[in-house]
Amino acid sequence: MRFRFKHHVIDADLPGNMYAQTALADLDNDGRLEYIVGQRCGDIFWYKMYTPERWTRHLLGVDSPSDVGGAPLDVDRDGYMDFVTGGAWYRNSRKADTPFTRIVFDPHLNSVHDLAVADIDGDGHPEVLTMSDQNNLRWYKIADDPTQPWVRHDVGPGVHAGLSVGDLNGDGHLDIVRTNVWFENLKGDGTAWQVRPIGPNTPPPADFQPYFAFDATISFVCDMNGDGKNDIVFVDAEIPGGKVWWMENVDGLGRAWQRHEVYNWDPAREPRRGAYHSLYVGDLDGDGDWDILSCEMEGVPGEEAPRYYIWENLDGKGGQWREHVILDVNLGGHAAVVGDVTGNGLPDVIAKPWIPRPDNALGGKMFVVFLENLGPDDSP
Repeated sequence: MRFRFKHHVIDADLPGNMYAQTALADLDNDGRLEYIVGQRCGDIFWYKMYTPERWTRHLLGVDSPSDVGGAPLDVDRDGYMDFVTGGAWYRNSRKADTPFTRIVFDPHLNSVHDLAVADIDGDGHPEVLTMSDQNNLRWYKIADDPTQPWVRHDVGPGVHAGLSVGDLNGDGHLDIVRTNVWFENLKGDGTAWQVRPIGPNTPPPADFQPYFAFDATISFVCDMNGDGKNDIVFVDAEIPGGKVWWMENVDGLGRAWQRHEVYNWDPAREPRRGAYHSLYVGDLDGDGDWDILSCEMEGVPGEEAPRYYIWENLDGKGGQWREHVILDVNLGGHAAVVGDVTGNGLPDVIAKPWIPRPDNALGGKMFVVFLENLGPDDSP
């Protein structure tokens, strides 16, 4: 099988750099996904697709209090998707040319790297989780009047990145992953937590050790091998020469873990790759199992031009993998998102750099690239 994607540069005129806060959501209730991207402590934009080649950019909001993390959520339950980032949420204006209304729920929360939405207390309504190495791991209960301050609940110390959510011990309650440990939701209501080890991530190489390179992964909870127990997929998000792997939940209780490599860089075999600051885990080839997608950054580059990858789950159990390069045009990716944007039933990819390389294919410009999924080629 061969994956086929056609790339389109949908914007090469983004002002400045340090963009993240990415998401796909139907913001105008037309049944199609729009793309959201925000600048660190700056403007947030959304893009509407008319054709894969033609998009329009709209201002979603200003003065983002976030670093990287952002997520769509219908905060006020009015039937329109809003956007949460840092300690603020942006109420949907329902008009393409009118920015969303910025509403602060915690004026002291900023520099958020990871942000997730999940029902942590089991009441049937979503809560907002945040984390970075500048503040702790916490979750917020949305107030009945969401324009008022939200109630903060502390979970534990934060690290730079690696937040995800899932039931890791099979008790029906959502637990929280934080790169090298997970927090057991003891009572199921998010009020009491027990720290459990997972295993080490990759240490930064000797020639690249800024503060953000330590304990920085992207994680995703899923049942990789189909045994009914939730496992965890990881990529090294902030270091060159990083790895892709998954941790098998051997006992189903999150107390015994076994590591399985998906991609392990071998310096004797190939040049060092850039950091994998993107992770999507889902069925990318339609065979019903979990595949993995990531791409190399421009801001933490490798020794060659950045590329986009899919690791195909060959045996359906995470034991055999085949790597596919789906984009190799000297355009890197950061915080890539995946979804059916064109409406043909196939997952597309949208990404942009954090900081562009001066030698990228657009002469160092900041950009947004859309990878249109053309469907598989099953020919021999």
